[in-house]
Amino acid sequence: MGRKGGGRAGFMKANRKGGPASDEEEEVAPQQAAKAQTQEAAKPTEASATAKSEAPAAPAISKKAAAFLVGSGDGSSDDSDGDEVQDRSASGETRGQMVQRHKREVKIVKEQVKRLGKKGKDEAAKLESEMKTRHAAELASLAPAGGSSGGAEAIALADSLYAATLNVGGDDAAPKKETKLTKAQQRREKQAQKDAEREARIAAENAELGETERMVEEKALKKVLAPLGLGVKDIPPDGHCLYRSLEDQLNRLPENGATTVLTAAGCEDELSFMSLRQIAAEYMRKNAEHFKHFIGDGDLTTTENGDASTGDADTAFEMYCNEVENTAAWGGHVEIEALSRALKSHIQVFSAGMAAVDVGQEFKEQGGPTLQLCYLRHAYGLGEHYNSVKHRPKKVTFEGDSSSSEEEEEEEE
Repeated sequence: MGRKGGGRAGFMKANRKGGPASDEEEEVAPQQAAKAQTQEAAKPTEASATAKSEAPAAPAISKKAAAFLVGSGDGSSDDSDGDEVQDRSASGETRGQMVQRHKREVKIVKEQVKRLGKKGKDEAAKLESEMKTRHAAELASLAPAGGSSGGAEAIALADSLYAATLNVGGDDAAPKKETKLTKAQQRREKQAQKDAEREARIAAENAELGETERMVEEKALKKVLAPLGLGVKDIPPDGHCLYRSLEDQLNRLPENGATTVLTAAGCEDELSFMSLRQIAAEYMRKNAEHFKHFIGDGDLTTTENGDASTGDADTAFEMYCNEVENTAAWGGHVEIEALSRALKSHIQVFSAGMAAVDVGQEFKEQGGPTLQLCYLRHAYGLGEHYNSVKHRPKKVTFEGDSSSSEEEEEEEE
């Protein structure tokens, strides 16, 4: 059975009992809610005033950034309302628009840095620093007026922007992927290293010799060459100096001149100091009866299989030709004569304190080329040495006299 007094009648009775009280409460409730909203609305102004006195100092920025803030407005000045956070710059630019503009400016600066290269490293760093400071100041100008956390966040954002997009280069640049060298490049690097070591030895020898016979000889040789409009073309003292000097002279001939000379000598190889060695050795073998009489004691690097002094002249001569062709054995007058005849060329050798030596003068009369060398007895501690010769440009003075220019000689290679 149902409960007595329940049902619809009971519900209506209870409702009538609470009716007056409920109507009064409904009138009071809106008034209390409106009062509470008024009190809550007043709190931000008080909190803002309290925060201004208790907030920590804003993050430090440069004087340039501070000047920017003063000039453009910080966008967070105290208004009478004090309850609205500024999210636009003085020019009406939003944070998102500002960040996008910063990225574009960073890209422009990055391109400028690339054009500056390594020599402009300091200027590039200055550009980066100035832009970074300015961007931090602009981002800080959007921070809320009541605190410093927004400014710190803006500076952190500027730092991350530069770290991600701007690379000035130099020691901190990302390492480049090393490319594998070809065999030819490896050979060239190995040869360059050997040349550097040789130059170091030469420099050490020069330091030991000082201004001695070598300096005297060089000055005397320049006096011989200067009236002829000639200068010295230095050749490395590696044992191939005679052949390298002749190679340089052949390369100085008019177009196709070297090819014509080599073809006349029966050489089909490309011009090089080694091909000249082969030409000399082959010519000496073909004319052994003429040349082997010039080979005496001490002319061979090794005499294990024969020696001219033992009567085995043929064996000694063949060994000598092999050394001329395949080693770095120093060449002299015998090789000059062999090359002059093989190349059908006039070879002229200058030296200090002596008249020029002419080998193969008949070839000059027949229209053959003239190859000019200079001989130095005290050039290096390693022994005698040959250099090539080059033409020096003439320099006309104001008086009308023609004289050779020392500076132009040094610059010409």
